[in-house]
Amino acid sequence: MLMLGILNLPLGEEKMTAAGPIPDAGPDPMTMKMIGLSQTVPFPGKLRRERAVARHEAEAARAALNSRARQIEREVRDAYYELAFIDRALHVLSDNAGIITSTVRLTEALYGTGGAKQSEVLRARVEAGKLGGQAITLNEQRQSVLARLNALLDLPSLTPVPDPVIPARISRAASPVQAERVRFTSASLGARAADSPIPAPAELQEIALRRSPVLAEQAALIAAQAARVELARRRYLPDLDFSLQYGQRDDRPDMLTATVSLPLPWQKRRKQDALASGERSDLTALELEYRASENEIRSQVARLHAELERTRSQLALYVASILPLARASLSSATATYSAGQTPMLALLDAQATVFNHELEYFRLLTEFARSLAELEQVVGTEVLP
Repeated sequence: MLMLGILNLPLGEEKMTAAGPIPDAGPDPMTMKMIGLSQTVPFPGKLRRERAVARHEAEAARAALNSRARQIEREVRDAYYELAFIDRALHVLSDNAGIITSTVRLTEALYGTGGAKQSEVLRARVEAGKLGGQAITLNEQRQSVLARLNALLDLPSLTPVPDPVIPARISRAASPVQAERVRFTSASLGARAADSPIPAPAELQEIALRRSPVLAEQAALIAAQAARVELARRRYLPDLDFSLQYGQRDDRPDMLTATVSLPLPWQKRRKQDALASGERSDLTALELEYRASENEIRSQVARLHAELERTRSQLALYVASILPLARASLSSATATYSAGQTPMLALLDAQATVFNHELEYFRLLTEFARSLAELEQVVGTEVLP
């Protein structure tokens, strides 16, 4: 610290004696212009621990940034996959609309020849109208999801996303495309789909504990707090104050003053005891929070792994039996209705069943992709090989 000033400048009036005033003998000999430097030197070890606190806090900030980046990445994937599902749902809806249109034409033709009732023609047209309402709902949902995705990407709300699809590596991991390639771990009811590409929960948990940015941030905060505890212990030790002053006097020799001061720790120990106790309590709280986070990560990994395997098994059922049987049932109902052997309601029910099952299949595929994105955020790295 730099000091500038004037020392020992008299402010009172001239002194009076019985013989009269003392003659003015010029400037007071102790008055001087002063310049000086002072510096406080912390006790050895304090600065090193303060640097350690700052370094670990910077590491925690970097880990927090990484954690936030992964969270945003998951939110982007989540919105993108939802957009892909809506587009696929619109495609399935369009295909179903084509089937319903063919049914309407067939019903009108049969009605013209007396093979169908007018009520059946009207019912077929009502079903076609329902599809239009569903398309409106899906299109409005698409605009909302598109705006959310573009907001995450810092783009204008209406920026188009061309042909969003679930990545092929995720689709392959979720379920085989061909029914003949679907296998289960056993023939019992509720068996899990075989050949899972997802690592075991224990392996994922270990990776998560090593790579998780959340744990990295908390570990850095613990290290910073540990350095604070050591620093609090050293605050018992006094800092040293050094100062050097140079004084210039008129018509007299200049003066040089050097001092070293050591603070006297009156009542200091009691205050430092309280501060050190508080720092240790904060360290204990951070360590407990870290262990709670470890347990939470293990729980999240186990939950998400179970969700992924459940979704894989459900998708396998759809590929192996549900969708093929529903489509075969629709083909049969269409053929028998054309021959006048099946009522209109049975045909419409078969069409609705196929439509709903196809939508459910793609909903499950999207759910698999979103759960995978969440698992990768928790683990801190990609999961699929």
